[in-house]
Amino acid sequence: MIRMLGAVCLAAGPVWLGMSAAAELAHRERALGALCAGLELMERELALRLTPLPQLMEELAHRTEEPARRLFSACRRALDGLERETFAHAWRRLTDQLPVSPEAKRALYPLGEVLGRYDGRGQQAAIAGARRELEGLRARAGEERRRLGKVYGALGVTAGAFLVILLL
Repeated sequence: MIRMLGAVCLAAGPVWLGMSAAAELAHRERALGALCAGLELMERELALRLTPLPQLMEELAHRTEEPARRLFSACRRALDGLERETFAHAWRRLTDQLPVSPEAKRALYPLGEVLGRYDGRGQQAAIAGARRELEGLRARAGEERRRLGKVYGALGVTAGAFLVILLL
């Protein structure tokens, strides 16, 4: 009985690792989706109302999901400290803290130089370009999740079963 309990506990480790790796792929896709949705809202607000940047960041912080919510909320706070740090520098620093790939961060970096500085059309064009890049990355992440998520789960179960067979 104790041997069987030990085998089950030992098998649970690799299964958990495989499932958590698959969950990480899904998390990455959701994060990119939240950023895409936030940029789409930003683009619409600028197109329809030309909302001032502080108010825009405040609204986006309330209307988006994580990690976009955290980015926009932190950007709103950074706007209060413009005498210490430029918005472009704060945007880059806050973008670096996002739990996304380096490619996604590079797609977002140029927005710090554009937001609040250019006319509405220029800002919209920059946001649309960044959103297109993020949507491409999201599509790739979704394909990777569908393909590799099953592989990671199967590898975890297989490794767990192998350990059980090996030790029994």
